[in-house]
Formats: sequence, structure tokens, C-alpha cells
Amino acid sequence: MEKFLFISNIERQMYFWKQASEKIRAGAYGVLCEGKLVQEATPWGKEWEKKLASVDIVLIRWMGTGLDCRFVRTLSEYMQHQQIRHLFLVEDAGDDLLQYGIKPEEEHCIRQYFSYGGVDNIVQCILWMHNQFNGAEHVYLSPKLLPWHGIYHPKAETMFQDAAEYKKYYWKPQQPAVGMIFYRDEWILGDLAYQTAMIQELEKKNLNVMVVFTNGQGNPEVGSPGIQEALETYFCENGQTCVDAVISCLKFSMTASRGVELEALQKLNVPIIQAYTLMNPKEVWEEDIAGMTAMEVSINVSLPEFDGIIHSAPIAAKEENLRGLPSYEPILERISFLAGKVEKWASLRHKENAAKKIAIVFHNYPPLNSNIGSAAGLDSPESVRLLLAEMKKQGYRVGDIPVDSKSFMEELLANATNDRRYISEKQIREADGQLTDEAYLRFFKPLSETTRQQLEKDWGTAPGDVFHYNGKLLIPGTLKENVFITVQPPRGFGEDPGKLLHSPDCAPTHHYIGFYHWIRDVWQADAVIHVGTHGSLEWLPGKGAGLSNQCYPDISLGDLPNIYPYWITIVGEGIQAKRRSAACLISYLTPPMRLSGTYDELEELEKALDEYCHFKTTQPENRETLQEMLREKVAAANLNEEIPEEQEESFDAYVGRLHAYVTDIKNMQIRTGLHILGQPPQGEDLLEYVLALTRLENGDVPSLRQELAHSKGFDYYELLENSGKISADGEKTYGAIIDEIEGESKEIISALAKVEYKWNAAEEKLRRLVWLCELQVEAQKRILHIAAYICCTIVPNLLRTTQEIENTLGALQGAYIEPSAAGAPTSGGADLLPTGRNFYGVDPRLLPTPAAWKIGVKMGDAVISRYIAEEGQYPECVGIVLWAGANMRSHGQCIAEFLHLMGLRPVWQRGSLRVIDVEVIPLVELKRPRIDVTGRISGLFRDSMPGAITWLDKAVEMVAALDEPMDLNFIRKHVLEDAGELEANGVNAKEAWAQASYRIFGDPPGAYGAGVSAMLEAKNWESIDDLAEVYVKFSGHAYDAQGKGVFCPSLFKKRMANLDVTIKNEDNRECHMLNSDDFNSYHGGMIATVRSLKGKAPRSYCGDSNDRSKVQMRSLQEEVKRLFRGEAMNPKFIQGMKKHGYKGAQDLANYLAHSYQWDATSAVLEDWMYEKFAEKYAFDPEMQEWMKEVNPWALQRMAEVLLEAEQRGLWQAKAETKEELERLYLSMEGELEERCDENV
Repeated sequence: MEKFLFISNIERQMYFWKQASEKIRAGAYGVLCEGKLVQEATPWGKEWEKKLASVDIVLIRWMGTGLDCRFVRTLSEYMQHQQIRHLFLVEDAGDDLLQYGIKPEEEHCIRQYFSYGGVDNIVQCILWMHNQFNGAEHVYLSPKLLPWHGIYHPKAETMFQDAAEYKKYYWKPQQPAVGMIFYRDEWILGDLAYQTAMIQELEKKNLNVMVVFTNGQGNPEVGSPGIQEALETYFCENGQTCVDAVISCLKFSMTASRGVELEALQKLNVPIIQAYTLMNPKEVWEEDIAGMTAMEVSINVSLPEFDGIIHSAPIAAKEENLRGLPSYEPILERISFLAGKVEKWASLRHKENAAKKIAIVFHNYPPLNSNIGSAAGLDSPESVRLLLAEMKKQGYRVGDIPVDSKSFMEELLANATNDRRYISEKQIREADGQLTDEAYLRFFKPLSETTRQQLEKDWGTAPGDVFHYNGKLLIPGTLKENVFITVQPPRGFGEDPGKLLHSPDCAPTHHYIGFYHWIRDVWQADAVIHVGTHGSLEWLPGKGAGLSNQCYPDISLGDLPNIYPYWITIVGEGIQAKRRSAACLISYLTPPMRLSGTYDELEELEKALDEYCHFKTTQPENRETLQEMLREKVAAANLNEEIPEEQEESFDAYVGRLHAYVTDIKNMQIRTGLHILGQPPQGEDLLEYVLALTRLENGDVPSLRQELAHSKGFDYYELLENSGKISADGEKTYGAIIDEIEGESKEIISALAKVEYKWNAAEEKLRRLVWLCELQVEAQKRILHIAAYICCTIVPNLLRTTQEIENTLGALQGAYIEPSAAGAPTSGGADLLPTGRNFYGVDPRLLPTPAAWKIGVKMGDAVISRYIAEEGQYPECVGIVLWAGANMRSHGQCIAEFLHLMGLRPVWQRGSLRVIDVEVIPLVELKRPRIDVTGRISGLFRDSMPGAITWLDKAVEMVAALDEPMDLNFIRKHVLEDAGELEANGVNAKEAWAQASYRIFGDPPGAYGAGVSAMLEAKNWESIDDLAEVYVKFSGHAYDAQGKGVFCPSLFKKRMANLDVTIKNEDNRECHMLNSDDFNSYHGGMIATVRSLKGKAPRSYCGDSNDRSKVQMRSLQEEVKRLFRGEAMNPKFIQGMKKHGYKGAQDLANYLAHSYQWDATSAVLEDWMYEKFAEKYAFDPEMQEWMKEVNPWALQRMAEVLLEAEQRGLWQAKAETKEELERLYLSMEGELEERCDENV
């Protein structure tokens, strides 16, 4: 008897096969049909070889992209080698071999049977194959086509394929309408419980509903039309969209899979709400704090984001039904939640703007009056003021529009805020937002018992004490007719800093969830806008993905539409907002950028260096005088310790190092202001922005500065590294040639600006530049190619920055917001523009990409080389901070570095380039020891990249198992040592080895952050040991391939105590370590922990891959001083911030606070740096006057931070400096108290 074997990882397909097999068996057709359900992790072994030896044909139906895991690759290789007839039925296979012994026409026939679907078609396929391949003579039927798509309704006896006919029975004119799409297989199987429940819930809300099944990606070979035809057939009428929102229950991406063209979704122009059907039972989902498996995160969450979706909730879980078939059972509470969300999004398309209520939420961390609107890179007050003006034009009732941002902030600060130091009785009494105890309890009591117990355990009997006045919870804010402008409540750690040590995953306060309840249910907002990067809502405890009604983001925000302008560069955190607060993101542009240049002492030093380089040969008699003058300039610039004059070094070599340092600072990219929502850069800012976007290559468009260098016969990087060298003609230093290149770049762009960047006129204008016409023809062509890219792509896309506000308003109208990639535009990402779009992340299965791998290798080698140069030996243990955002932007560079240091590399699938395995690099090829690496992952990395954790954990497992010398395999050395110690303490051998192998650590499951920044802000610490204690509490959960975080503080402390090196890499210069306290919290926290446990600081490095052609590795101290000199003290930066009033002053104060916090953890600031901060930020008369006018709270914060640094002994301040700071602080305190008294 012949034997057919069917292998699949799709339960429904296995059900079809087994039902068909039963029919074949009952019909005694003389063929034995077996089915095996497998998973990616199914091991290959001798039993498979034995099974395959007895089969005639193997069919493999695989959900994935090609042969994307070890099992199917091994299966394929074995069957090819053994010449077993087989066929893989899989999509996007690339170059993978998918069959043996099957002709194209036979493959087409088999695919047709399976694509048409259903048990009967598979029965006939088996009979046909038996005839075709084994010579049987059965009577069989050709593939029978079932409908590719149609409309389902539980009350209808059959499905509809005519939308007009369906509407006669189930459509009411004038009601909002919702479309929904689900998989055709579910309709064929009659697996329709969740679809029925969804229809019933939506119809309860008086919504028209059209639920459509479709087959997904089109396939011309079998005549399958695909999703797009279904959307156009059922959700459009006479060329017009007839639904107000679409719920998608499909996995993967409709657009990336070519099932739908993006233009079709744009034409539909309605919100697409993503609902999840889970691969596990409901009970598993409820108990799993991750919420979804790695596969589900990829196919349910990451990939659909490419379609511009808005996330919602899991609406069905996979359970076994009475037939023994895995089927989808509805999660009724989540279906009700989704119905409410869809209703609100759909209502935005019907409600008049004048009737809409919109809440605008400013972030406010730390919760002080100096920090309202704490959005990274954004002038948030001015952005909202301009948004209000546009809203008014469109009919929203927004009250009076303040004349400028200063007036706007004065209006907001006249009402209640989060800063309880300065809140008055009058502000409390007259607050527009007040939630009575009774109203809060009505909201609180229906919450789950688990939630109520946690809230009361953490924050006392409801409604708690935080912001509780006179029997009410205060909702700070300013009501302007139908717009409520407010500040996000404090997370809670500031109210009780002790929770940082005891409860990193504590609930938000009663006030926090009450705040959102008031906005949503009492004031009844139609939508909320969270302003800028980023707030705390999306970081509240709960599942990483597929949130439940016990997850605090959902408890707080509920079903309210959330529109979230977000910085395009900060990809990871934006994705967190998208996934955990169901945000429709509106990307905004990076702030204005320029080259640092030189100023003050640096400018004087640069001139002295140039003079020395020229006069040492023309005036050798003055050489010693020039040398002394240079030494004086070096001392004045505080560079003696940083770039010391070495005894064994010639003075010219010393000058070369000085020149290279100054040139590096001079040519670093810095911010010179803040972005304003919807405002394209103009004039000089536009010219400088174009310069920034063209300094590096953009895809196949070369770098402007490199092309100009090549045209002069130089390599740009050679010029940069040897800036003190004199050119062959003896006329210029290489640094001067760099300046010349910068001038020519500006000249080109200025010429384009004069013709308003119109290419038809620009080319002729450029040909009038004499020096350009003198270049070789090929050089001219390349430069003109760049100029054309500027005129035809860069500038038009920058001018489309206006759509940031346009699309914010479009989202308020319930429009579809186009998706886009995200990242750092000035790091070779000009094609990421325009902004104003709903950005997505990456497919985590592709990380690291081959390009990122090469850079990760460079960074790993640079770490080792640097350490050897400093310590004379290899580092044994390295700690690396792994953030999701950085790895999304860089496509996995840090993951690559982790693997390379350990001596492994990724294995990529041919075609798709998905990472499908890791392999050991032999020592003979590696040529060095394997470094022991510990990764501190962020909570977002844990949630969004579980597959990467699997690979990194597997890497440790593989390397620890290698039989290699201890001095060449530090991982094995330490695992053996630690496992032995654990066994000696009573741990069984298997568990001891597993624990000793833990190398991935992070937050408690469901929690986020590193705790250190909150502790520093709360001033709740005495020594470095306190900071280490909180870091261990937040970081001590070990993660492995199973993804379950196990709290192992002693193991984590052991890993930290052994670190020789710590690393945190940056892939762009748009955002850096002094812009946010997160950098210090993670990396600085790690350094503080090593200092505490080891008794000395580790070597700490900052990798810089902003320019992928020149990857650099600097020490932490070098990086801080580089930023301090290049940006913090730079008049360009300071004056740029002063253009932005209140928000500029806020950001300057935070810059200082972040610098101090780094010093607290990592000892990176010297006394002279504090003195400079005091001089330029706090004492400068013009600065003081400006800050007192626009943001006096920021000036007070500066004085307070500097005094704290002095009091903690981090800074030995001059006596007069300390006295002046004390006077300033007391003066500001008195002035601010007077302001408060005026509101009594």
C-alpha cells in the first residue's frame, strides 16, 4: 500500500488533511495517508529518517516565508539527498528548493486543490496524486472552486457575494458602518463564533456591519483575486467608501505580501483597526504576561503595522472544539472593548467638529512647572498653539488662541498643574476637572478583583491620597470650550520613592487611572492627543502585547481614540505607544541641525593650531614661542588631561592629535533649536537641514562631502583624521580643505535655494559655478545627481512637513494615516521623509541584517582593540545595553555585536534574509578568545524582539558547550565555574548549568525602565550603593529562549561584578545621551552597579555608527566631553534653544540635570565643567533675564541641580560660585512663591 505523508505547522490544514484521510481510508482506495503537525522548534532525528524511508510522496504546507527554520531546512536537504518526491506549499520562498520529482504542471494542480480549500478538494487531490505518481486508476474530480470572498452574517442562511443584496437585509441608511475581514479558511470550516460575536456587539451599538471573508494574497496561477478585490467589492460603492472603519483579523501585512496596494488603503481612507486571533487558548493568554508568543508578535503585531493599522485587542483564542478541531473561541470582553473603540473611531467621521471634545495631554516628567510639555525635540507649547489655530479654522470650539507660546503657557500655568509645590487653594477649588469620590468608586468597583487589590495594596483605599482634595480627585488642566488641555499625571514613583526598591511593577496611582476615566467617561472626550515623545501611559504595567482588561494602559485609556505626534527618530518608543496605547502615530521632524563649528577657547585653539602648522616651516625661529602659546590655549580649553602631551611623542605628533580633536568637534552635528509641529525648515534652517541630510550617502545617492573630497583627490575621512597635515602644495591644512568642502556644499545648496529648488532651473544655475565646471566630467555628474536628489526628493519632502498638523487633524476626522518607515533622517535616512505619517518598526525576524552584521563586527572588534590598548589584555566580561529602538533603527547592530563578541554569526535564509539560525565561528577563523557578554535588555526589547532573545540565549548555550580551552572561551570558563558553585550550594546539575548560563537580564515581566533616573530625580539616595540596589531590582530578571523572566538578583550581581567593559551604542546624532535620562538610567545604572559591587569603575564605551563608513568607539568620558564642548556650551545650541521660549528653557535645564545624573552614576563631569554650566546657564545676566521671563521654574531647577551636585561632593565648587547659586535659588523660590500667592 502506498503511503502519503502531510507535514504542516497549520492546525487547520492538518484538520482538513486528517478528515480527507478518513474518507480515503473509508473508501478503501489503497493509499495510507498520515499527517504530522510540527512547529519551528520540532527537532530532527533518526525517527524522521525512518518515517520518510517508507513514504511515496511528502507534502509540506508551511506558514512562514520559505524554509525558515532548522527543521524544514534539514527536512528539505534530506529529501533532496534521498531523492524523495516532495513538495513544499509555502509562500515567499526566494531561492529555496521546494520540490523533487514533481513537474511544474503537477505542482500547479496540487497547489490548485489546496488553494481552493476544503476537505473534499484534498480528497480529490489524494486520488489524483495516487493516479499520477503510483499508477492507480481512481475516478476523481477536478479542483472545485469555493468562493474566494463573500459576506457572512449569522442570521443569513447563506453567504452573500452581492453587497447591494446584503444591504437590503442588514443595512440601515445614515448609520455609521464598519467593515471586517477574516480568513476564508474559517468560513470554509464554519469556525465563525468570534465573527458572530463581533457582529452582534457592533449591531448593539447601532452600527452597520459587513463582515467579509477573503483568501489573503492573490495568486494568478490558481485564479485567486486577493484581499484588494474583496475590499473594493464590498467596502466601496460607486467608487466611494461605504464604511467608516475596517477591522482586520488577518495576520502578516496586506501590503508587504502584495495582497493590497497601499494606494487602495489610501483610497479607502478609513481607520484600519487590527484585531488579534491568538494561537493559544484563552487561559494561556490570560496567565502569560508577555501576552503573545514570538511568532504572534511578528505576524499579528509587527507585520500588520506596515499597513498603517491601529492596534486593538485579542478577540479570539484557539480552543479545541467538540470535533477535536482547534477553533477560535471569542473573548467576549475584548470584543466589547474593540466594538467601543471602533464605534468611537467611526463616529469621528460623522460628528461635526464643533461638537467634538478633544483632550490634549502634555507630558510632564518630572512633574514640575518647569517641565510641562516635556516632548523630546519638539517645541510642544508652540506646536499645540498652532494646532489649536488650525482646529479653529476647521470649526472646532477651542476658545481664544493665545498670541504666542509665552501667553499660552501663562494661561496654562494660571490653572492647576502637577506641581503641588505651587498649587493654590483657588486653583484646586476652581479646577475645571474634578472627579468625586463617588464617581471614582463607580469606575473602580467593576474593575477586576486582581486590579482592585493591587491598586489598594500599592496606593491605599480608593480613591487614595494622591491629588485628592476635599473629597475629589483633582484633574489639572485648562478648559478651552470643547478642548481640555492638561498634563499627564505622575506615574507614582515620585509620590513613593520606596517603590523603586520594592515594587518596580507597581500599579499607577488611583489618580492616574481616574484622570483618564474623567477625560473619557465624565467629560466624554471624543479623542485624545498625546503631545510628543514620550509619556508614561504606554509604559504602565501589563502584557507586552495583546493587552487584557487588567493591563493598566487599557484600564486607563480604555477605548478612546489616541492620536500621538511622535519624533520619527525614536522608533522603538513610538512602536511601544502604537502597540500598548493603540496610538495612531503622527511622525514629526528632527529639530534643526548644524555643524558645531568652534567658539570661545576652542576657536582660539584652532587658530593657534593653524598658525603653528603654517609657521613651523616658514618661521622656524618662532617655533618655541608658538609651542608655548599652544600649550596656553590647550590649558585654557581644559584639554591638558584629555589630550596630554606625551614624553615620547614629538610636538608635531601632539599637534596632530589636537588638530584632529578640534576638527572632530567642529564637524560634529548638533541641534540648534526645536521642531514645531507642521512647520518645515525655512531659509537658513532649510539650507542647513539639506546639508545635514546630504553629508552621508542615502541609498544609491552618494555623500555630497565625500564626492567633493574625491573631486579634489582626497578621501574625506583621511582629511578628517589628519586635519593638521599640510597639503602637498603646502598651502592648506587638511582641516582647511574640510572647511572648503563645507563652503562648497553650502554654495551648491545656496544656488539651488535661489531658484527655489526647482530642478529645471537649478541645473543651469549650478553650471555657472566656475569651480564646479572645472571638475572632471564624472565628478560633475555625481554632484549633479546629488543636486537633483535635493531638488526632486529632499526639499519637496521637507516641505510636506505641513502634513504633521494636517494628518493630526485628519486622524481627528477618522481618516486613514499613511504608514511609513522611521529612523534618523540625517543618518543616511533622507528617504524616511516626509513626516506626518503613522510609522512602523521592522520585522524582528530579519535582525540583524547582513549590513548590520558587518557594522556589529566592526563595533565588537573596536571594543576589544580599545580595551587591549588600555589594559594590555582581552576583556573577559562585557556588559551591553540592548534597546529595541536602536536595534530597529540600525537593523540589529547591537545584536550583531553581542554575537560577534561571543564568536558566533547569524544564518540568513536565502531570498528573505530572515535570520533562521546562529552558527559558531571556529577559533581558527576568529583568531581571539570568545568574550563573555551579558545583555541588559529594555522592556521594549523583551516585548518586541522575543526572537532575538532566543538567538542570544542559544548563542550562550552553544558556546558554553564547546570543548575549547578556558583561556579561549571565557563563556565556558565562567559557566563551568558558576555551575560548580551552584551545585555546591545544592542546586541540581541541570538547573545549575541553566542558571550559570543566564546572560540576558531585564525588567520584571510587564514592567519597564531601570529605576535609576527616577531615584535620582526623587533625590532618594545617599551613595552609589543605593543606585546599584535599585538597578538590580529593576534589572535582575533573567530571560532565556522560553522568555519567562525569573528574578535572579544574586546571579545578576555576579554578572555585573565581573564586568570589565560596559557598552551602549548610538546609531545617530539626532538624539544622544544628554537629551534623555533613559541613557543614564540604563548605561549609567550598569556602571554604578559595577562600581558598587566591584569597587572600581569598568571601562565604559559608546559605539558611534551614525556614519556607517566610519564606525567609532569612544570612552564614556570622551563622549560626554565631546557633547559638552560641541553642543552644551556652544552659542549656536544655546541661542537656538532661546528661540523657543518656555520649552527651550526647559530643555536647557534638563540638559544640565541629565549631565549631573550621569556624573552621579559614572563620574564623568569635572569641576571646570560644572563651573561652565553655572557660568553659561545660570549666571549669565542675559540668560537669567530671559529665563525669568519665559520659564522661571527652569532657572530654579538649574540652581537646585547645581547645588545638589555640590552638596553630594560631586563638584568642589568655588566659594563664590556656591554663594551665587544659593542666592539665585532663594531668589527664585521667593519669586515663584509670590506667583503662587497671586492665585490664592
